[in-house]
Amino acid sequence: MIRFSILFCLTAMLACQTPAKSPTATRTPPVRAARPQPAPVTNVLWLDSERLMPVLEQAQRDGKVVFVEFYASWCAPCKVMEEDVFTQVETFRYLNSNFLNFRTDFDSASGSTIAAIYEVKSLPTVLFLDPQGVVLERHTGVANPSLLRTMGDAAMGKMKR
Repeated sequence: MIRFSILFCLTAMLACQTPAKSPTATRTPPVRAARPQPAPVTNVLWLDSERLMPVLEQAQRDGKVVFVEFYASWCAPCKVMEEDVFTQVETFRYLNSNFLNFRTDFDSASGSTIAAIYEVKSLPTVLFLDPQGVVLERHTGVANPSLLRTMGDAAMGKMKR
């Protein structure tokens, strides 16, 4: 009889308790790793090539003008272009959306070869080339954003003829 009383008391206590939440109800949804967001573009998107020929081949396929910058690590005006001109939102958006952008180090083997072909004697020098490599526009020295736009528009106009 004592066993029955103990069993009855335990049953009554269990019946009076708040029902436990099911394990699935207490689980929080799994945390998914956030997809890495691409970094916002804050500069000119330069094509990753040391040689100009693959860039010209791509320009022929895409029907685009090629924007070329000749620079050197020791060139102070080149640093101005890199830090103050190519980082301006309107400038890099304009260049990125309208041209294939290629830059070459004047001091590298491939850069000096390309510079010799295009008779680049001082830095910075920027060129706008048609897909066959013909110079449409050329400027030596720091090119401000409005000059780059004027030259780029002129180069695209020459391409349409």
